[in-house]
Amino acid sequence: MLVAHHDVVRLMITYVDGNGFLYVKPAGGIDASILPARKVVIRHGDKKVPGIIGKRPMHLMKEESCAKVTYDSLWIDIGAKDKEEALGMVSIGDYAYYDAEYEEFPNNIIAGNYLDDHAGLDVLLNLAKKLANAVIPWDVYFVASNHEEIGMRGACVAAHTIKPDVCICIDVTHATDYPTMNPASDGDIKLGEGCVLAKGPNISPALQRSIEDMAILNNIQYQIEVSPYPTGTDANVIQLSGDGVETAVISIPCRYMHTPYEVCSKKDIESAVNLLYGFLYEGKYDEK
Repeated sequence: MLVAHHDVVRLMITYVDGNGFLYVKPAGGIDASILPARKVVIRHGDKKVPGIIGKRPMHLMKEESCAKVTYDSLWIDIGAKDKEEALGMVSIGDYAYYDAEYEEFPNNIIAGNYLDDHAGLDVLLNLAKKLANAVIPWDVYFVASNHEEIGMRGACVAAHTIKPDVCICIDVTHATDYPTMNPASDGDIKLGEGCVLAKGPNISPALQRSIEDMAILNNIQYQIEVSPYPTGTDANVIQLSGDGVETAVISIPCRYMHTPYEVCSKKDIESAVNLLYGFLYEGKYDEK
């Protein structure tokens, strides 16, 4: 089973005040301090309602309050004149998503909203195309899981349904190649230097070694990430499903995770596709 999660972090509308402003709570890990003045789109049935996240301007705040941004101090402005008009446009429980453009930078760098985990889904899509006419010694299931950001429910259901012998999760991980990051404590992961193989108790050592051997054999660039605790990916629940599943995690380095503009490298995505293709098409895995 190959799995990349399809869900994303977003905001859930919890209250509409008398003036038609919407209050929200996060569904997934979102830092409130990045939200002021952001453009969002609210999904209401088959409609998309644009909105701007508002905050009291610094000119009208006491100095000691300027740096404090909480969800209680933010709202979404959709231009409604009152609560009745707002509730004609959206509903309590609707979700608001980042509205950001996809950008391409030099050096194969890309930026946009929800590369976590659209980068992983891109790996699966391109891998499926490469494997379309290949004869391989595996029954391979491609899974786009849901609810990873809020408890990994989709992966749990998929694993109990498919009952895989082996599972490889494809997600993003934190790149650490920008200011304020400390490689000694945060890890040493760079954009453009290959996909990332995790090591730790959430990972089958034998499976990880087989994947790494394939990278070395085929001169595929890769990096190593140490995860002494559960990885924070779908591998957590898949490893413990049924009688236990041999799991591994291949990640795409990502700067500024869970923000409107996450940044990745197309080279790292390509390395993950090539590594998985080599492992599935040529590789041999003996869990002993």
